[in-house]
Amino acid sequence: MTAPDAEVLVVGGGPAGSATATLLARRGHDVLLLDRAAFPRAKACAEYLSPGVVDVLGRLGVQDAIGQAGVAWLRGMRIQTRHASVDITYPSGHNGGLARCALGVPREVFDTMLLDNARASGARVQERTYVSSVMLEEGQVVGARVRSGSAQSPAPALADSDEAASPAPYESLIRARVVVAADGLHSAVARSLGLERQVRWPRRLGLVARYAGGTALGDSGEMHVGHRLYCGLAPVGGGLVNVGLVGELPLKRSGESREELFERRLAKLPGAMRALAGARRVTPVRGAGPLARGVRRVMGPGYLLVGDAAGFLDPFTGEGIYRALRGAELAAEAVERALERPDCLPIGYAQARAAAFGEKERVTWLIQLFMISPRWFDYVLRNLAKRPALAALLGGILGDYRPAGAALRPAFLAALLRP
Repeated sequence: MTAPDAEVLVVGGGPAGSATATLLARRGHDVLLLDRAAFPRAKACAEYLSPGVVDVLGRLGVQDAIGQAGVAWLRGMRIQTRHASVDITYPSGHNGGLARCALGVPREVFDTMLLDNARASGARVQERTYVSSVMLEEGQVVGARVRSGSAQSPAPALADSDEAASPAPYESLIRARVVVAADGLHSAVARSLGLERQVRWPRRLGLVARYAGGTALGDSGEMHVGHRLYCGLAPVGGGLVNVGLVGELPLKRSGESREELFERRLAKLPGAMRALAGARRVTPVRGAGPLARGVRRVMGPGYLLVGDAAGFLDPFTGEGIYRALRGAELAAEAVERALERPDCLPIGYAQARAAAFGEKERVTWLIQLFMISPRWFDYVLRNLAKRPALAALLGGILGDYRPAGAALRPAFLAALLRP
């Protein structure tokens, strides 16, 4: 394979990579985007996009196109256990305006439209191209080693099918002033730079499939929480429901297939089974895990990380796609600053991410702590159901359009926890 050098090399064509490439190409930069898969491709993902994601899609210019692609507009998410439940909706809270909506959309549709948008914006896109590692010169990233064709990296257990194929025998070099790592949970760029950091808790496995024929969900998603297990249900249009099951590792019994594991664990959530009554599974079960991932840093001379490559905790609060797209906006700004420097250091990027995501991450950790105890989680859900103002505030935070710091204030916690 031969390929011209690029000003910016984006590794990964998912939401984070496609959005970063789009924004930089629109600003006149020479951008080359590489992805190991051929699009459209399936992905293990909850497929429930928050109202904050819809806002970013508007800024990227693809909201209308995606909204017209036969997807599902959702008014909120119902969170429930065996003993308690609360409806989380998305009132705007601004001058009595209309409530916001979430979006249920298949990742094949969503990712392909974002990648096509990057192409239309001027980015060069090369699929079926695997980046094995980065090139370093005097401590600065100056490009990447790539394999073309069907080249893939070895897949972790139960990983998405697009991550499992034999590596191609030929390798070439692509030089770039800045490399953007948007290559997901198992980032080859982060691994080659020694940036991966083990997360000891939570260590969970995600399993995802789609069902057809159910009628119980209507225009809302549902989250069913059990002991060390939860399941998200999200209509995605066309009569289909995305079913995402997350549980602690290890889960798999000896000799058990992925489908058998999925069905056995799903049966432990009677609320989810009732919601899926009459429905049938119409796709294979896809998996990814462990889900939690940390990195030692998100930037350095000649590179930065964005999306899941920059770290991920747990999908319960659903901010993965939002962090990918909002993170792409921050990454594009940081890359432009880096291109003005001889060392191509994206100064300010880590601080911008901390300001954008730090408070929401702390809220996510707080929810994880409540989920340890089913009794405490039931108690919190009951209180939210009794206190609509608190539920509305939390809806705005989980919807990624209200500052998360409000949920960390002593007054909010006191109101949430008092009898």
